[in-house]
Amino acid sequence: MTIEIHNPELENLLQQRIRAGNFSSVEDMLLETFRGAHSDASADERNRRAQAAADRIRELRQHSKPDPEGLTSLDYIRLGRR
Repeated sequence: MTIEIHNPELENLLQQRIRAGNFSSVEDMLLETFRGAHSDASADERNRRAQAAADRIRELRQHSKPDPEGLTSLDYIRLGRR
């Protein structure tokens, strides 16, 4: 496959990165870029799911009654270990 670059700014940037030793070739740079884009999308999905889980926990907490003795779940775990 042949890729032509018509943007001088992009071409200069590619050459600078290769000269700096960040990449050994344009192919390496493209590969890392696409891998990074995929991991960014995966991270976005994980963040979205984590936020949804946190929202659900907050919603459940609104419907739960406080313990009459003022104990937390951790307090009950500690009591059970005695």
